Amino acid sequence: MRKFFTWLILAFARTVTLGLSPTKRRHVLMRVRDRLPSVFLLSTRSANIRLFDNNYLVHKGLTSGAYVEPDTLDWIDAMSEDGCLWDIGANIGVYTLSAASRLRGDDVRVVAFEPAAANFGALNRNIELNGAADHVVAYCIALAGETKIGRLNMGEKGLGTLAGSCFNGFETEIHIISGRVPTQFRQGAVGFRIDDFVEMFQPPLPTHVKLDVDNIEAAILRGGRRTLSVHSVQSVIMEMEGDLNSDHNRELFGVMAELGFAPRPKQSPELRNVIFERPV
Repeated sequence: MRKFFTWLILAFARTVTLGLSPTKRRHVLMRVRDRLPSVFLLSTRSANIRLFDNNYLVHKGLTSGAYVEPDTLDWIDAMSEDGCLWDIGANIGVYTLSAASRLRGDDVRVVAFEPAAANFGALNRNIELNGAADHVVAYCIALAGETKIGRLNMGEKGLGTLAGSCFNGFETEIHIISGRVPTQFRQGAVGFRIDDFVEMFQPPLPTHVKLDVDNIEAAILRGGRRTLSVHSVQSVIMEMEGDLNSDHNRELFGVMAELGFAPRPKQSPELRNVIFERPV
């Protein structure tokens, strides 16, 4: 019933704002949506995940299907149940929680990294909502090429500090798909090389890695050379859109080869990710 009334109020708001300019209409709808928090049930082939649907960006992403990439879900479904996923660039936790429902055991099976403050807050609320705190641990840090403090540049105009935002870059203003993103806000953040993080804190080590940061992937991978080269790391999925022969993507193929991985061909050109596997 609550979901029906939320839909009804939003439908009314969309109707009465038709005469406004696109920018003003979007901001009005954002303010209305932000005052109508609810829980969205996301059903995938292997999991039913509950997510707080409490702002314009999250609502748009959930209802449009933008948070559901079929190749990523297939990759998660194929994991051995005793595996451990590192979700680098976890956002609000759709894939973190999908993996948590797949991977079994009494200890931590998913380690999520999300440096954006609002995303990190939403990620933890969603972990709590799904009763996954015993199996998922999330850290509000950026994995990077150097261990240092810095700035997370947020470039989504008017939306960068909202939960569900993307176009964020640690110490960079380059987004690999859209080019240079005008920074709207700079959030303080802590960055770690993967190898330094592992040496300092001894976290659960990954058997699988999801990497979705859209700009500094090569630096992150090089900063984890020791951790990622071991044979227990079986596969990595990485968002690689556009021309796979671009300088950026060819660099990533080269780094992954150095780490001992071979790419699996994309099943379809419109898929957003490339899956790398360690040859048997």
